[in-house]
Amino acid sequence: MIVVAGEALIDLVPQGTGALATLTPALGGGPYNTAVALGRLGSPVAFCSRVSRDAFGEALLERLRDTGVDVTPVQRGAEPTTLAVATVGEDGSAAYSFYVEGTADRLFAAPAALPPGTRAVSFGTCSLVLEPGASAYEELMRDAAGRACSRRWTRTSGPG
Repeated sequence: MIVVAGEALIDLVPQGTGALATLTPALGGGPYNTAVALGRLGSPVAFCSRVSRDAFGEALLERLRDTGVDVTPVQRGAEPTTLAVATVGEDGSAAYSFYVEGTADRLFAAPAALPPGTRAVSFGTCSLVLEPGASAYEELMRDAAGRACSRRWTRTSGPG
């Protein structure tokens, strides 16, 4: 199993031009999209993050489940979902403003254990630099690396 750890958020994408163009919500976040893609490809995958109990959080979890992603490691919180508001320049390039203060995914806590059968852990994007969650992802990363080193040592070591 591949465990993908990091944010799940809502991209608010402008439909049309102008400062007050209508914004359409889209499910997103680099790690979230990675988990969805792996699930669609039929890979055993789990998502490890903290997701809001609001309507956006429910939609994020529904897509994960629909694509075969194990959501058992997902933590839930009453805090709102992170928003990324996109603006599109005249040249077609996108820029984002992130609304992260006090959101659910920022309050991620490192789990006591990874799901059984975890063979790899993928970490991603904003979650790795935005506290307080970044420290919890670092703790999870160190734990996963330590377990990988232990398994490697066991596999390669033989009798005296």
